[in-house]
Amino acid sequence: MEVKDSPEERKEKFGFKASAEALFFSKRFNDLMAGLSIASSCTFLMLAILKFLRIVDIPFSIHDMIVACILSGTSIYGFYQYFRSRYIWAIDNIFPDFVRDLAEYRRAGMTFTKAIFTSAKGNYGPLTSHIRRMARQISWGASVQEAMEDFARRIGTPLVKRIVSLINEASRSGGSIADVLMAAANDAREYQFLKKERKGSISSYVIVVYVCCIVFLAITILLIKEFIPKFSGGAFAGLSGIIGAGSPIEAKEMEVIYFYAVIVQSIGSGIVAGVFEDGRIESGVKHAFLLSVIAWLIYRIAVPDIFV
Repeated sequence: MEVKDSPEERKEKFGFKASAEALFFSKRFNDLMAGLSIASSCTFLMLAILKFLRIVDIPFSIHDMIVACILSGTSIYGFYQYFRSRYIWAIDNIFPDFVRDLAEYRRAGMTFTKAIFTSAKGNYGPLTSHIRRMARQISWGASVQEAMEDFARRIGTPLVKRIVSLINEASRSGGSIADVLMAAANDAREYQFLKKERKGSISSYVIVVYVCCIVFLAITILLIKEFIPKFSGGAFAGLSGIIGAGSPIEAKEMEVIYFYAVIVQSIGSGIVAGVFEDGRIESGVKHAFLLSVIAWLIYRIAVPDIFV
């Protein structure tokens, strides 16, 4: 029995629409997003250097250009990783339903191959196209084990790889496939439940990171507004002597130092928040972007003279 392509799949096959698989599971596209992030950052950094050397006249301050360098680098790759993780989460969330349906079809007396063909006619969200591709491979002569292994390799999530490996081993050993499929479905559902529980408990730590970053931002603004204006020239001269500067530090220079301290702290806190969230540094890039945007906007409003 051959499973025909849907109209959407035919569009994807002939290039009318990029598939989510090509966008989120292709190492080449992942590298492309990383390359675009680096290229955009380098572009803004080069513009900042040219403005500093007075080679070009840009209606933005050097500090704006440096922030744009940071934001462009973190936004492209960070939000690509965000949408990729959401797509993977959706697949892992629907995968237990697919395995459970296979178990029910087997218990109803269908062969494993027939169960896969029947499932390919259903709707499993982002998993549907992968199931239909697996069914087509079987209809073209591939074994069920080969099609399942290719299915797991294309998706590549730890959950799918583990469950598919379990199913194939049970199929080779000649055990009760229906019982194994039901156990695998329950295991996958429990795995997703534990991930949700962990994500819910960890979210409080992510909030703490954001609160700490905003508190540090508020403290620096308070110092700039209340403490620095009360510094006398002698006080700044004494501070410059302590840090080894050759000339007295101006108030605006202190404001710039505080600003970049906040930006560096925002990037570091964002990376930490991402590691807390799901254990991956890549997940922290979007948090670094958001915290940097917050810091830049607040400084733009509260201390606009830095950007003049």
